[in-house]
Amino acid sequence: MIKKRYFLFLALAFISLLVACSNDEASNGSEEAGGDSEKVELRMLWWGSQDRHDRTLEVIDLYMKENPNVTISAEFTGWDGYWEKMATQAAGGNLPDIVQMDYKYLAEYVAKDLLADLNPFVDSNALDLSDVEDTYIDGGIIDDKLYAVNIGANAHAIVVDNAMFEKAGVAPLEPGYTWEELKEKAKQLSDKLGDGVYGVHPNAGVMGFKHYLRQHGKWLYSEDGTELGYEDDQLLVDYLQITVDMLESGGAAPPDVFETAGTNVEQFPIVNEETAIVMDMHSNQIIAIESAAGRPLDLMLQPTLEGGELGHYIKPGQFLSVSESSEHKEEAAKFISFFTNSIEANEILNAERGVPIAGEVRKHLKENATDAGRKMFEYVELAQEYSREIDPPDPQGSTEIESLFENEVQDPIHYGEITPEEAAENFRTKASEILAKNK
Repeated sequence: MIKKRYFLFLALAFISLLVACSNDEASNGSEEAGGDSEKVELRMLWWGSQDRHDRTLEVIDLYMKENPNVTISAEFTGWDGYWEKMATQAAGGNLPDIVQMDYKYLAEYVAKDLLADLNPFVDSNALDLSDVEDTYIDGGIIDDKLYAVNIGANAHAIVVDNAMFEKAGVAPLEPGYTWEELKEKAKQLSDKLGDGVYGVHPNAGVMGFKHYLRQHGKWLYSEDGTELGYEDDQLLVDYLQITVDMLESGGAAPPDVFETAGTNVEQFPIVNEETAIVMDMHSNQIIAIESAAGRPLDLMLQPTLEGGELGHYIKPGQFLSVSESSEHKEEAAKFISFFTNSIEANEILNAERGVPIAGEVRKHLKENATDAGRKMFEYVELAQEYSREIDPPDPQGSTEIESLFENEVQDPIHYGEITPEEAAENFRTKASEILAKNK
């Protein structure tokens, strides 16, 4: 009897040992595969409006529902203060795993080794870019490494009210029109639309100058970012003279008509039918400005330069990047892949950040877009036909240079306080001092 009990005990012990070993092997296999049992906590930071916050939070919830092992903590703010917050987090070694990035800051963060190269995750297909054309990817590449994924493509544009053209009896602008044609039509519109109504809301800004430089095969900065990328100041003189000519002819609205609007599209003169054209816009702004106007408006390409090169490019409106300090880079890359390719997620996002980069998502949203949204999609497709490769990201100091351009070139030109020659000389002197710090 005792022997039977002894052998039964040994058999039970052996079975328990086999089960334990089997469980250990299953557990090890799951860990090696990064299985669902592994809990991952991520942080994500972005800027934007309340509408953007609500949409992004809903997408995060959707991802966590589909991936219950992942928790994503959201951090968000407006544009004002965003980069100060990022800089503070970077200095403290506390950057979130996923951060919304802007083209003008990309090179600076890469230079400081703050962003991860995403190419390994593209190779492993954790980040699926198989449905994305190179045009939409190139802006996030520096030195052959992918540091940022475009989450909304835009293109440089102007906004026009074609009904005002028709009212004035002026033929609408067509792709391929020149700078001289713009000046002529602006004058015709002002003459025929009556007092207090002008052809153009001008903008002798840095965005337009970059476009003008591209048409001359140049860029604002040198490749190493230590000096300006053009040698002949006559290029800036000629660009500014276009605005001066339109102001002097009456084709452009004087600054007291548009100065209070600032960058608030809802207050632009075109909203109140005080101008028929707004210069230097981004394609995704058509939705807000048409909504504010309460009537149909349209997007048009920038003027061409006769005999010049293509000036347009597809601009990444915003990026998502993974911080180099993240302990869960692969899972962060998987979320960016979901953000890029999920039709359900993009139905929630609704192209608020710009045109999605994945082909199937873009096709689906375009088919279901509002009239204004469809104009944005169609315009980006048109701009692609008139685009060439994007230039390298702006170097460190570029934000300071853009402020310099606005305060000491653009505004004084609008008010007639300085000549184009004086503005070009002053800009070169001060911009060169800023960029020399990168040597």
